[in-house]
Amino acid sequence: MKYKWQLILSGVGGQGLIACGGLIAEAAILYESKYATLSSSYGVETRGTFTKSDVIISNKEIYYPEVMKEDIVLSLAQVAYDRYVSKVDSDACLVYDNSLIAEPKESKAKQYGFPFTDLARELGNTTVANVIALGTIIKLTGILTEESLLNAIEDAYKEKPKVMELNIKAFKKGVEIAQ
Repeated sequence: MKYKWQLILSGVGGQGLIACGGLIAEAAILYESKYATLSSSYGVETRGTFTKSDVIISNKEIYYPEVMKEDIVLSLAQVAYDRYVSKVDSDACLVYDNSLIAEPKESKAKQYGFPFTDLARELGNTTVANVIALGTIIKLTGILTEESLLNAIEDAYKEKPKVMELNIKAFKKGVEIAQ
């Protein structure tokens, strides 16, 4: 098992990628006693511009909070996919929303397309596409346990039971489609 994982969660503002990165970091730190960092960048507009979160999870101390060599890139929008598809290394995995990225391009990375937005729409709320993607990434890689992420989701939304229930369903749907 790797001692360090570097993830880039990318898309556009309003897709909850920073919140998603927070769930990963919280699960790693609180429920698996690992080290984690989260750094984010986004445009000045609230929605619609490129955004990304860098998440690093490690069994050892982390000395620099930004991803230097990605293991996983999640792209939930065409602009994000286009930014990374030709840059991602052959050792990495590029997971993308094939509901929104119509024509995958050639890449050195292993690519996995899933209909995150379409599945979120079926659950009744497109804002949980990020959590579906999170479930898929966890199942594909084993970075963290499913239980840790479910605990982090419960912590984040314990004051909003309906939101918590929807996010748990979304996470489980992501795990299911990755099998």
